Amino acid sequence: MSQLALETNAIKDWIFLRGLSREKAHWGDFIARCETELGWHCHAIDLAGFGSEHQRPSPLSIAEIRHDVQQRLPAAITKPFGIVALSLGGMVALDWLANSNGDIAAAILISTSSADCGLLNRLKPSAIPVTLHALLSSSTQSQERAILNMVSNNKAQHTKLLPQWCHIRECRPATKTNVVRQLIAASRFTSPPTDKLNKVQGYFISSRADRMVSHKCSEYLAKKYHYPLILHSNAGHDLPIDDADWLIGVFRQLIVAA
Repeated sequence: MSQLALETNAIKDWIFLRGLSREKAHWGDFIARCETELGWHCHAIDLAGFGSEHQRPSPLSIAEIRHDVQQRLPAAITKPFGIVALSLGGMVALDWLANSNGDIAAAILISTSSADCGLLNRLKPSAIPVTLHALLSSSTQSQERAILNMVSNNKAQHTKLLPQWCHIRECRPATKTNVVRQLIAASRFTSPPTDKLNKVQGYFISSRADRMVSHKCSEYLAKKYHYPLILHSNAGHDLPIDDADWLIGVFRQLIVAA
């Protein structure tokens, strides 16, 4: 992977963005590990309507979600910074890259997609009943179990993660209205023109075994923007959960010491 590496030693701060109906607590200890093992200064920012922002309405477009995140950047962040974004967070990052004024140095986009990837690639047919169940169920535990089973292939972690995810929902409830609003925003998002992203180096990471979003979406976007694509063989959609060791190893290989 050395030929794919980026000189990121000058990037002091990294912003982390989560995906559909998720918040920064869903990173678990992954961000702390990035700080400890990679020496990054990490800042997890919740999207409007979720986590610390759960009492606010979620915007109906990815551009509005991106603008809202920009307005809440910590003052201490050093520019240009890096972005690590997962799933819907990757859509926000793509829109941000297309509207960047030199504030972004690099972007690592995990398991993301856009409308031009094709509907059945964005949400696999087998994932549709699970998504509907997670959205319509009145039980928090049932909803979170359905989500966990859909985004993670690492069943060994589910017994530990399920009560943690239920606790997150109890502390900062994600309303069904905001989930639907996020889904609307995601459904409307088309990847920006190629020339909008030619000033920033990016990477796409996905898994061939993702049971929610096809890795073909990342392949399509990587080809469109001429960004490197790195594929896991058997992890699920939520790579930080399923194989954090591998993912941090990939991050490490993307760093070239001065």
